[in-house]
Amino acid sequence: MAQLVVGLDIGTSAVRAAELDVHHARPVLLTYGQVGLPPDSLVEGEIHHTGPVTEAIKKLWTNGQFSSSSVIVGIAGLRAITREIDLPFVPDDEVQSAVRFQSEEVIPFPPEQTILSSQVLADYTSPEGDKMRRVLVAAAHVDLVNGMIETVEEGGLTVVGVDLISSALVRAIGGPEEADRPEAIVSVGAGLTVVVVHQSGRPQFVRTIGSGGNLTTAAIAAALDVPMADAEGLKRRIGELVGQQQTAERATQNTMNELVGEIRNSIQYFASLPGRLPVSRVLMTGGGSALHGLVPLLEAQVHLPVVRVSPLSRLDVSKLALTEEHAEEIGTVLATPIGLALPEPDSSVKKFNLLPPEAVKRARLKKIQERTIFGCAAVLILLIAFGAWKFLQVHNAENNVAALQSNISGLNAQIPKYDLVVAANNAYDAGVARRASVLSSAIDWPLALNTLITITPPGAEVQSLNGSSTSTSATGSSATTSPAATPGATKAPTSVAIGTIQLGVTGPGPSLSISAAWINAIAGSKLFANPVQGATKANPDGSISFPFAISISPASSLDKNASLK
Repeated sequence: MAQLVVGLDIGTSAVRAAELDVHHARPVLLTYGQVGLPPDSLVEGEIHHTGPVTEAIKKLWTNGQFSSSSVIVGIAGLRAITREIDLPFVPDDEVQSAVRFQSEEVIPFPPEQTILSSQVLADYTSPEGDKMRRVLVAAAHVDLVNGMIETVEEGGLTVVGVDLISSALVRAIGGPEEADRPEAIVSVGAGLTVVVVHQSGRPQFVRTIGSGGNLTTAAIAAALDVPMADAEGLKRRIGELVGQQQTAERATQNTMNELVGEIRNSIQYFASLPGRLPVSRVLMTGGGSALHGLVPLLEAQVHLPVVRVSPLSRLDVSKLALTEEHAEEIGTVLATPIGLALPEPDSSVKKFNLLPPEAVKRARLKKIQERTIFGCAAVLILLIAFGAWKFLQVHNAENNVAALQSNISGLNAQIPKYDLVVAANNAYDAGVARRASVLSSAIDWPLALNTLITITPPGAEVQSLNGSSTSTSATGSSATTSPAATPGATKAPTSVAIGTIQLGVTGPGPSLSISAAWINAIAGSKLFANPVQGATKANPDGSISFPFAISISPASSLDKNASLK
């Protein structure tokens, strides 16, 4: 997860900022920028003209691509100092109170006008056997801090931390390979030069020199009688074998010697302090460190290695398209804002923070306001999104209803056609039922007559035949069940019949064997039933004649046979 921090450096000649993602082991430089300031906007680290600085900050954030308006600001000058204090051992949560109580002896500002911050350097036992704590104290005059904070806030930013530029320089370019011996860092700015000696990343000595590159520019301007802007251009080209540049170089000798002398005296003073190890080397940074001849001159004076360094060497700058020349150019001026954004290398050590309580409260309230506004905006967006979603739902539902109504109208228009189909289907069903009814009651006459011919007993002759059909509910006439039927014999029970056949029969007489044969033949056929014999009449030739009625059973209907299928 990204952890973005913006460092803001308000220097004598420009406002500079750098944004870092410090979540990674190798911090990532995301963006940077600088906007120039008119002369005398800052004097000895303190803001004298608020307007130009505010406008420069606004322009920097308008033109830059900074993702946050919360910044850590650096301060330097004669009213921002560090001191070491030895205290009787107190718990961590009481160190600040103990420092404030004892700081009156070493801090030159009135206590009520002093803002303090502290870092515990070491715990040790005194020669008398007392347990002690050595504490590094950062102190700043409240006017210096408030002036810086008010200007930054007028520029639309929120100050979440105020740190010393000296501590920022140690974090930005302090050499870890020389951690066991002190090294001096010299940042030559336009109006101030900061000298800080540190060991293992902990400042041990800080001095702010009230001069810098502008002093050399002014000497060139006076020597050549040119404006400061032109003199600055000539200063950057010193070393070229051109008459005007050679004159400019000669004009800078006195100011360079003066600045180098101040730096040398600062390093020698540190070396004279009791219990201090000698300085191992000098690291140079700042825009003024590029002055031609400055590094060799300082090296000759301090008799130590002097190296110009860039804070970019320990950062990941892959997200920026930097050429080698561009990287070298910005590396000399970004040490302070980069160091302000960097955390302490030792996570157990807290960065100095000289932010007054009222500024902390303002920053907290602004953060709460921003979160509230963000939360309200998020809720509003959710409400708008929910309303749009509901609107789409209602709109879709309305469209669906309209489509259904259109389908219903179309179906209603088809109802008459469907009614005709239903009526035709009903008529068909009725016809099928009627056909079944007709077929079940209609007699298959060819079958019936052929069957009758087949079962006619031998010797019997059919003199007449008359057939008729009845309804399926008709019942046949009763017939006798005895094979030897006689006039007056008992009748067989009636059964359902679909028709009758009336026969006039002649057969040999005088016995009734012919009539019995008829009855037996009818009884053995499934197509006929209920045979009924009428009165017998004797004929002159010795034969007999009699009427014979037969019921036609449903088995002889058309639907039981295949005659008409």
